[in-house]
This record gives sequence, C-alpha cells and structure tokens, in this order.
Amino acid sequence: MSAHREQLIELLGGLPEENIRALLDVLTRLEAGEQVRRWSTAVGGATDADAEQMRRAVQEGCETIDRDTW
Repeated sequence: MSAHREQLIELLGGLPEENIRALLDVLTRLEAGEQVRRWSTAVGGATDADAEQMRRAVQEGCETIDRDTW
C-alpha cells in the first residue's frame, strides 16, 4: 500500500461521520480513473474571488458592535 493511501486511511479514522459521508459522496461521483486537479470543481466550491468577498464581508460585519440591538 502506498504512503498516500496509508495517510488517507489514518486521516479518515479521525473524521466525524458527516465528513466521511460527504467525502464518500464526492468520490463516488468521480468517474473511475479521472484525476481531480482542483477539488473545488469536484465539490462545487467557491472561487477565490467568492472567498475573498466572503472574507471581507465577515471582517467588516463582525468587527463592529451595535449596542442598540441587544
């Protein structure tokens, strides 16, 4: 068994069941022999621009306290 397979098996042992189910879903959707270059295309992830926009929105929205709302 390759070192990568062994490492993967070890990592799977520490994952919560919901993450294992999600990973299994992604892997079963891949065609046999298909090589994934970017996981975001396999799992429908956000683009780098989307991630940056979300990061800015969280930083701007979470850095202030509105004392009148509590």
